[in-house]
Amino acid sequence: MDHYVEVFAMLPFVVVMFQFYSWIVSLTGLDRQKHCRALGITYITLGTVAFVFRTSPSAVVGFILVMLGLRLLEQGLVWTRKSFLIDQSYKDR
Repeated sequence: MDHYVEVFAMLPFVVVMFQFYSWIVSLTGLDRQKHCRALGITYITLGTVAFVFRTSPSAVVGFILVMLGLRLLEQGLVWTRKSFLIDQSYKDR
C-alpha cells in the first residue's frame, strides 16, 4: 500500500518535470542553451537524490530524471552557429 501512495505522490512531480522539459526545449538560440544546461544539471541532481531513497517508485522517477537531464545537457551543448554538419565533408560544401 505504501508504494501506491508513493507512486501517486510522484506522478504529478513527473508530469511537471515533463512540462518544464517541453518548455525549455521549445526555446531558441543562446537562451535555450543556457536554460537547457541549468535544467539538465538540476534534473540529474534530483534524479540522483531520488536513487538514494531506494524504493522502486523513486528509482524509476530518478532514472527518468537522469535521462531527461542528460538529454537537456546534450541539447544545451549544441553549437548554434553551425556552418556544416558533422556528416558532410569539405568537398560537399
